Amino acid sequence: MTRATGRAPSGPPQPSPRRYNAVLRLYDAPLRRDWAFWLTVGLAVMVAFSIGTSQEQSSGLPRWLDTLLAVLTFTLLFGVVPAWIRLGIRRWRWGERPSDPKPSPVAAPNPSPPLNPGTSPPPNPGTSPPPHTATAPRTTEPPRATPPPHTATTPPQTPHTTPPPRSTPAPRTTPAPHTDPPPPRTPTPPRRTPPPPPHGPARPETAYPTAPDPLAAARRGFPHPVARTVHEMQRAHTAKDRHEALLEAGETLAATVAVTAAGLLTAHGAGERNLAELRTALAGTGTTFGTWTVWLHHLCRVARERTDVVPGLAEALRDDAEMAARPDDPGLAQFLDRLKGERNRTSHGDKPRTQEEAALRVAEHRLTLEQALMSAQFLTGLPWLLTVSCAYQRRTGTFEVVADHLMGDHPDFDRMTFSCPAPVADDTVYVLSPAGPVALSPFVASLYCPQCGRREICHANNAGRRNRPAAYKSFGRGHVIPYPELDEEIAALPGSRPSPRPGRRTP
Repeated sequence: MTRATGRAPSGPPQPSPRRYNAVLRLYDAPLRRDWAFWLTVGLAVMVAFSIGTSQEQSSGLPRWLDTLLAVLTFTLLFGVVPAWIRLGIRRWRWGERPSDPKPSPVAAPNPSPPLNPGTSPPPNPGTSPPPHTATAPRTTEPPRATPPPHTATTPPQTPHTTPPPRSTPAPRTTPAPHTDPPPPRTPTPPRRTPPPPPHGPARPETAYPTAPDPLAAARRGFPHPVARTVHEMQRAHTAKDRHEALLEAGETLAATVAVTAAGLLTAHGAGERNLAELRTALAGTGTTFGTWTVWLHHLCRVARERTDVVPGLAEALRDDAEMAARPDDPGLAQFLDRLKGERNRTSHGDKPRTQEEAALRVAEHRLTLEQALMSAQFLTGLPWLLTVSCAYQRRTGTFEVVADHLMGDHPDFDRMTFSCPAPVADDTVYVLSPAGPVALSPFVASLYCPQCGRREICHANNAGRRNRPAAYKSFGRGHVIPYPELDEEIAALPGSRPSPRPGRRTP
C-alpha cells in the first residue's frame, strides 16, 4: 500500500532561471536558451563545412588554415559582434528603468523576554491595554503555609516568574480578536554614498576663495626679468641661494618698474625733471638698487598728476604725506626700500654665515617681496614685446607687427601678431600700453651677450666716460655689455642736461 502523506503530488521540474550575460559577459546562461550562442555556433559550423567540402582553391594557404581563418572571421563579425551590441542595448535599457520604491520603515515590535506557559505578558509601564483586546487571566499560585514567627520571611516572588506546579495544568489564554502580529520588518537596503568628484570634496558656496599666490602670479604674468628671478628663488636648493635670489628679485622688480615708467614718460613728454635725474644717474658710476628706489620715490608727484601715462602706478606708490596719514599701509617704494636695506647689509659684509641664518632671513623678507609684487600688479597690464618684423598692409593701411611676448618665466617666448596704425622698429623692446606700443629704448634692449653666448634682455647701466664706454647690464646674469650708441640715445632724453662740474671735462 501507498502511505498517504497529505502532500500534493510533485509536478514536473521547474526550468532553471535565466541569467543574462553570465557566460563571457556576452551570452545568457543556460546556453541552450540563448539565440546569440546558437547563432555563433551555427555560423562556425556552417562556414567550416562549406569551406572544408569545397573543391576550389581560393587562396594559396593550406586548407585547414584557410578554414580556420574563415571560421574566426565570420564568427566574430556575425556572432560575437551582435552579442556585444545586445549587451550595450541591455545596459542602456536597464539604466533607463526607474528604481524600485523603498519600503516604508515599520517599527520593530517591542522585544519581550520569553514567557512561561500559562502566564500573560507583563504590561508596559505607563500604558493601558488596547480597548479591543481581551486580557488573558493570570494564573494563581497555590496557597503556602505561613512560616513560624521565629523564622525570617523570604521576599515574595513575582507571579509571572515562578513556574506553576507540574500537577496543575495551566489554563489556556484567550487570543486577542483584533491584535494581529505585526509584519516582519523589512531590512532597509544600505544607502550608497555617491563617489566624491574628481577635483576633491565640494566646498560650500559661502566659503571665501583662497588668496592667489603672489609668487605664482608673478611667474605667469610679470615681465620676463621679474618672472625669471622669482622662478630662480623658488627652485633654489639651499637657503643661501634662496636668500640671494630673493634680493635679486627685489632689485629686478625695482628696475623693471623704473624703466617701464621711464619709457612711457619719454613717449608722452611728461616728467622731464625725473628723466633728467635718471640721465644724471646713468652718467655717473652706474645704476644700483638705490638708484631705482630713489627715482621711484621722486616719481610719486608725476604719477599723481598724470595717471594716464602709467596706469596703476599712482595707486602703487605712496608719498610722504600718505605715509604720515597711513603708516601701516606702505607702498611699493617702501617695500623695495626694505629689500634694499637687506641688500646693503649683505653687500657690506653681513652675509648669512650658515644655512639656518639664511633661512631665517628668507622667512623675514619673503613677505616683503610678496607685498611688493602685489603692489606692482599693474605690470601685468603693460606687457613687454620684442618686435621681429613690421610689414605694411596696403589694403587696410596698417602695419602687421610680429613680436615675441616677453612675459612669464619660460625662456621660449610666445610669438604674437597684431595690427598697428604706425610703424615700429625691428628688434626693439616695446611696452604695449592702452595707447599702443611704446618703445622702451634706450632704457631696455635685447643684445647678444658674449659671455652667455645668447641674446639677453638688458637695461641701461651707465653712459660713456673717459675710461669706459657706455654699456647695458643683463637682467639675467648681471653681465655688462658695451654699447657705444647708448651715449647718443641718453643725450637725446628730454630735460635740461646737468652742468659739468668745475675742473672736469665733459665726455
